[in-house]
Amino acid sequence: MKNVAKTKEKKGFLIDAADMFKDPGLTILISLVFLTFLVFIIYPFSKLIFLPTLADWKTAFTSNKVFQAFWHTMASSLLATVTAIVMGFSFAYAMNYTNIPGKKFFRVLALLPNMAPSVMTGLSFLLLFGRRGVITYRIFRLHFDPYGWFGLWIVQSIAFFPLAYITISGVLKSISSNVELSAQNLGASGLRLFRTVTLPLAIPGIASAFLLVFINALADFGNPKLVGGNYGTLATLAYTTVTGNYDMPLAAALSLFLVAPSLLVFILQKYFLDRRSYVTVTGKPSGRLVRDVVSLPVKVVLFVICSVISLMIMLLIGGVVGFSFTETFGVNNTFVLKHFYSNVITSKTMGNSWHLSLVAAAVTASIGVMLGYLVNRKRFPGRGLADFLAMLPACLPGTFIGLALLISFNSPPLMLTSSAAIIVIGMTIRQIPVGYRNAVAGFKQIDKSIEEAAANLGSGSVHTFVTIVMPMLKNPLSICLVYSFMKCMNTLSTVIFLVSPRWNLASNSILNLADFGSYGGAAATALGMMLIILITFGIAKLLLKDKINIFDL
Repeated sequence: MKNVAKTKEKKGFLIDAADMFKDPGLTILISLVFLTFLVFIIYPFSKLIFLPTLADWKTAFTSNKVFQAFWHTMASSLLATVTAIVMGFSFAYAMNYTNIPGKKFFRVLALLPNMAPSVMTGLSFLLLFGRRGVITYRIFRLHFDPYGWFGLWIVQSIAFFPLAYITISGVLKSISSNVELSAQNLGASGLRLFRTVTLPLAIPGIASAFLLVFINALADFGNPKLVGGNYGTLATLAYTTVTGNYDMPLAAALSLFLVAPSLLVFILQKYFLDRRSYVTVTGKPSGRLVRDVVSLPVKVVLFVICSVISLMIMLLIGGVVGFSFTETFGVNNTFVLKHFYSNVITSKTMGNSWHLSLVAAAVTASIGVMLGYLVNRKRFPGRGLADFLAMLPACLPGTFIGLALLISFNSPPLMLTSSAAIIVIGMTIRQIPVGYRNAVAGFKQIDKSIEEAAANLGSGSVHTFVTIVMPMLKNPLSICLVYSFMKCMNTLSTVIFLVSPRWNLASNSILNLADFGSYGGAAATALGMMLIILITFGIAKLLLKDKINIFDL
């Protein structure tokens, strides 16, 4: 092709700016994006960072209570993260490298804790294994005290294990079997093959899972409040500092203590992963090769591990179901519907959660796709900054985001506290990285020449985006909608500072009901949230059929 001459693409701030201003639609879109970032991310985060005075920092650094809470937070989060990673990796390895019986059942069951708020795990754990728990006290007459670091460790490990499993499973699934088969042909097998090939290739998944689980455990509010007892953490201390003393500057300092370790883990993860290549998919055909790298004894061990984890999940969910439909499960097992009827069917908080989560999911998906389009398809000044700001909430604890919004929008001209809008904004900011990354993945599968052809025919950026790009992004858009909806329904740490008597949410109701000893109501609320999410998933699957893989992870 002699006529095809490669021309070097001109780059630079002025050239990007000139290109942007040539397209009025693109200029307006980019201006709106940066205005949104400025108002809802840069402004609240900056206000929270600069709110504490020197005296507040001195109090925070010299207080034994704060030091103890920080130590408790770090210790419990690291312990739960390591345990969840081991459980998640074992489960993911079994699902991707073996043909053990019951894989479909295990896969579906492993996702169920992810569909419920993390506080459900703590609630069910107390009801079954607490001081008057159905299993520990009613059946075995044991005097077991679950409150403290031990109970919190178990509860957070189970609650966040699905997150580790999903993340690691995605990476294991993408490892080309050619690499392991080549190593086998060269004499590697068993533990050596696992240690020298499979495990190193799975490091990106393990590192990502570590970051996600660690941040979630760090910012977890419900489980430490329910199960922690006197083992206070930074999230619970920040909450009591706001609700008890209304000391916003000190609460801001405490929430910043949560950000520091999250950012450190994020930077370390980026530093180590960026230094090495983990590419195994080269485009060369694998000839439908099937790897068989797991021996029978290892399969048996993995089957036992999956069975034990699944049994624990079934016990916890079974406890929630039992308390939802009995007068007092284990004491008076009379079947009743009153808990479910009053806390799910006629519950205003359940309706609020459903409505606001739907809106937040739609907004998240729309903004995510728009950001993905701009950053991946267009050149404009500040493109790198837009990418950074879109991913920033991924490494911030939910309590930090919630508190930043509360502090920033509790006075005119943007008085949003106690409104539905601030809850939707909090949910959206928390889920923006999900929508953005989904959109980026979708754009990588679409040839840019399609959009260039539309542009050559005279179509503007906005018209091309609406009429050509959006229809081709139906699948990543639908995945983003479904998962954002699920996470918005379950979120607690982000909205704990934003809910109000008018706009209370179901995840917060679970905590309040449990505090008042209404365990049947709390269990019914948790079960109702799971059912609503499952029904939503079912409808999405029915409408989109094979275009969306919800349970096949």
